[in-house]
Amino acid sequence: MSSPARRRWPLILASAFLAVSLIPPPAAAQTNCTDHTFSGGRVYAACNALGELGASVHWTHHAANGTADIAFRVPAGTAGWAAWAINPSAVGMLGANTVFAYHEPATGAVRVLTAVVGSYAPVVADGNLTFAVHGRGAEYVDGVYDVHATVSLPGNSTRQNIVWQVGTSSADGLPESHQAFGDNIMSSRSWDFSSSESAVVDVPAARDSVYSELLHPKNLVNTYVQIHGVLNAVSWGVLLPLGVVLARYMRVFPSLDPAWFYLHVACQCSGYVIGVAGWVVGLTLGSKAKGALRYPGHRNIGTALFVLSTLQASALLIRPKKTVKVRFYWNLYHWSVGYTVVVMGVFNVFNGIGILQPDPNYKHAYIGVVLVLAVVAFVLEVVTLTVRFKKSRR
Repeated sequence: MSSPARRRWPLILASAFLAVSLIPPPAAAQTNCTDHTFSGGRVYAACNALGELGASVHWTHHAANGTADIAFRVPAGTAGWAAWAINPSAVGMLGANTVFAYHEPATGAVRVLTAVVGSYAPVVADGNLTFAVHGRGAEYVDGVYDVHATVSLPGNSTRQNIVWQVGTSSADGLPESHQAFGDNIMSSRSWDFSSSESAVVDVPAARDSVYSELLHPKNLVNTYVQIHGVLNAVSWGVLLPLGVVLARYMRVFPSLDPAWFYLHVACQCSGYVIGVAGWVVGLTLGSKAKGALRYPGHRNIGTALFVLSTLQASALLIRPKKTVKVRFYWNLYHWSVGYTVVVMGVFNVFNGIGILQPDPNYKHAYIGVVLVLAVVAFVLEVVTLTVRFKKSRR
């Protein structure tokens, strides 16, 4: 008979993971934008705390020469980048004249570059903008990028389309991709730099952005995203954990043998088939979205889940009999890989929800499902421990 400590460790692991999963990510603190003191004696006539990405914009308009001193403060990690842009032609990404800030990996120094974004998967290199830049700079203090520049406003107009963004950096530190959901697709405005009262003009309904098109209900990519999310939530996030719970607790009762085994196999096999289908759909999203949807961490975990679950399914073909000594090692392998797949699967479902940023009700519903499974597992753990204890006393 296995020891109580050995029997409890999967429940402890699952409970600890659940507790971590339900902790919401820390929101970027956004204080009053007027409270910040800039380095180098820079002072701006107006500011506005923006709702998306925890950013704020600060500016001074010089009507005499048609220029503006502009600074964006955007929270971001040192492994990522921050940027703001003026788009003379549209509200959105394509054509955005951008000021990027990032950390150079070799020295850790903050670098700044300017570039015009001409595609949805640009290769960023320092270059000229379509309007004059009279000075530029960037700093990183307490987890916040301060990206600033003095520019000649395009067309000598104070009404401009602005964009701000954060994302991940490539191995050489240069800006690379950013998320295509949530705040990252809403961080643009039509702005009036002539006002000293932090005036903001409503965003035009038609955004020139690939993400609005990708998420349009009639767009094929949006359909792929929804199918991918549903398939993986049902498989990795529900069926596989349910199969583990059934096997762990039903087998204690002799009257449920072999029903528990067939239910376990049914949940795991159907979960595997549905999960593989969801994984394949996920692999197609990058090409369908023309490079705009790139989440290497989420994708790599998904691939690891596919590999581990395939090994787990293959192991059933060589399952030794209970009377063979090697069965102990097969069980050890089967349990360890199985619990690893469950933990990684639930984690990746939450990760996918964080990427997609769907209606909060969907996240709450999935949290409810996980909580129900956890509570059921806890109650059954107590029941089965009681049954085993009574058997050991006989």
